[in-house]
Amino acid sequence: MLSRPLALAAALAILASLFLPWLSSPFGENVVPWTVLREMDQARAQEILSGARPETIAYGCSFVLAALFVAFALFGRESRLLAVLTGALPVALVAWALLSLIGKADATGLSFSGSAIPDMTHGMLGAGAWAWALGASLLATLGVIDPGRRRGAYG
Repeated sequence: MLSRPLALAAALAILASLFLPWLSSPFGENVVPWTVLREMDQARAQEILSGARPETIAYGCSFVLAALFVAFALFGRESRLLAVLTGALPVALVAWALLSLIGKADATGLSFSGSAIPDMTHGMLGAGAWAWALGASLLATLGVIDPGRRRGAYG
């Protein structure tokens, strides 16, 4: 990829989001994924994974894909396909979550529109959620628009 440094920074943003606060609670406590993972024992992890919904597994896979992309990019073996997959998975999860939120509001008869989302997310979402979503969007975009590495005249 010609934009490897920028793609690497986007994938690192996804990984860094594990260590940043994602949600702010009204009680002043921040939710950081790494602290949740660090305090989990093997039995609890097995219990969560056995009953996990597909979107929960996809959320975890987004970090695994980002780590793979970083490892390949550090050795100069990154691919556009991996960049698109790594970026598209979180983007698809965000889109699915927003559509589900709007659908549930409509089903319950609450008045809710997509225009209310920026106001709701501004106070709730922390730096981790933004780093994850924006890093993924940038990585997916670079995977689509990057022309790839130029081949030499003899190779």
